[in-house]
Amino acid sequence: MYSSIRSFKKLNAHRLLTLTLLSAIFYSCSQHVAQVSVPVPAKADTTAVATLAPGKPVLLDSVVFGKSLNKEQAKAQQFYRQHSFQSQWLLDNQPSPLYATVVAALSDAGKFGLNPADYDLEGIQESVKLLYGDKAVKPQTLIALDRHITEMLFNYTTHLSVGKITEASGGRSIWKPSPRLDRNLDLELIGKAQTPDGLLAAIQQLQPTQEQYGKLQRALAYYRALEKNTPSSPLEITKGVKIKPDDHHNLITAVRKKLSLTDMKVYPVAFDSASCAFDSTRYDAGLVEAVKAFQSKHGLEADGILGERTLRFLNQSFKEKADLIALNMERLRWSREKYGDNYIQVNVPAYTLTVYENHKPAMDMRVIVGAVDKPTPIFNDAMGHIVFSPTWTVPTSIIREEIIPRLKSDSSYYVNKNYAFYKDEIAIDPTTETWDDSANPYKYRIVQQPGPDNSLGRVKFLLTNTMSVYLHDTPNHRLFTKDYRALSHGCVRLDEPARFAAYLMRDQTGWDLERIKKAMNDSIPATVRLKKRYDVYIDYITVWVDENDSVNFREDIYGHDRRQLQLLFPKEKEKAKMGGDVAGL
Repeated sequence: MYSSIRSFKKLNAHRLLTLTLLSAIFYSCSQHVAQVSVPVPAKADTTAVATLAPGKPVLLDSVVFGKSLNKEQAKAQQFYRQHSFQSQWLLDNQPSPLYATVVAALSDAGKFGLNPADYDLEGIQESVKLLYGDKAVKPQTLIALDRHITEMLFNYTTHLSVGKITEASGGRSIWKPSPRLDRNLDLELIGKAQTPDGLLAAIQQLQPTQEQYGKLQRALAYYRALEKNTPSSPLEITKGVKIKPDDHHNLITAVRKKLSLTDMKVYPVAFDSASCAFDSTRYDAGLVEAVKAFQSKHGLEADGILGERTLRFLNQSFKEKADLIALNMERLRWSREKYGDNYIQVNVPAYTLTVYENHKPAMDMRVIVGAVDKPTPIFNDAMGHIVFSPTWTVPTSIIREEIIPRLKSDSSYYVNKNYAFYKDEIAIDPTTETWDDSANPYKYRIVQQPGPDNSLGRVKFLLTNTMSVYLHDTPNHRLFTKDYRALSHGCVRLDEPARFAAYLMRDQTGWDLERIKKAMNDSIPATVRLKKRYDVYIDYITVWVDENDSVNFREDIYGHDRRQLQLLFPKEKEKAKMGGDVAGL
């Protein structure tokens, strides 16, 4: 995508006929960088005493703050304490030079996936305009407004540095947040800013430093420009539709237009040499290649066939795409300090595991993750042990939902399948047990022994969590050929476990690939402690920019995107308001 952006100025005359307006607006949008964010303040107490002097700040008595303060109000109180309780944005007869910087910062909130309306930007500007109107300035109103601006600024900087959304989980899905290290860095930096440039630099310094964050910021500007200048025209998708190369279909015209706008590249209408006429409904070779590239960037099999899943992604509006980019920027704010130099990351929606060494990918492979009704939790963990030729103790939920119902219809089903059954910790023969509605799954312990059919495969990689979630092999590697791989009971299955184990044990004497494979095929479990402990991050990243500067999107398999977008961009958001008699100026 970014190669398209960089070529704006080189577009030929033919392209400029359709793309000039979009190019100009995107170029304008991409020139300025800034950040900020803020929640709704409590009503200000306007009983404080103020003293006015021409062209001077106004003195706020500390009584203006009550005893029960939220985090942002507490920051505001400390901020004023650092400045001897003098107004910082509003002087007795005009705004201070710093006020314009605050307005500029709040105005730029959208560039970082935040909403300026959350910080009462329009209300602040209107109130300042009224404050310095023809009537005499009311000290109490000036104090209330200055405090409101401060609280909005700290709300914004809080969102910018640690994120806006505080509850990521929902329904059956588990999302354990990383510790959000809000060390009042915004208070420290903003409190020291004495000039407009210094204040702007302080605000910008709060944003995440990850390279991916900057890439997503540029992608957001690109898609917001597309959103602003392209009418929304949903595709009419018929269930079961499959459009193959060289087919004729009325959807082809809309597909060609959508891809041309997305890629900033003209995909010409097919020309029929036999009839010497253009055919806009023909799915020609040039458009097929564009669709294949689109499918790759959306985690789909790049077969060039326009099926339901491909068309659903094509049907997403540019606004939807932009909002998803903003959401993934928000997630980076949650985790800005959690990654070290070396770690293991599983991206659940992408079905991938990547090992990072010195911040660079050192290994990657395909994985299978939890099904929609058994979602893999999103959390951080650590790995310290490997178990070769493991046994598998069947979770109670699987005993209840799968094993007992199967034994009800066939009590001999598990004979010769390498399972050991225990009831109240006494070994039993499942064929002699009564399997009816009275069977209590909590009384049974079922263990599958090592072997080729073991559900954990030949090796498992232990994590420290109490949810019984870990990484492991699988006896069924055919499933890795599918592009949709949300198929497990919650754990993460690895496509190349031997190669993964060899990497983790590369510094452990005697553990080469040959010995690892031998241990994996033994009949007795063996637990090996890793010489080095690895941080493991199970993440949910649905948008990222790859090394080729292409924006990649993935399906929201667990509904986290849908739920969190409602928190990031509420449809009915109560506008942030300031207490005080501003209207009465």
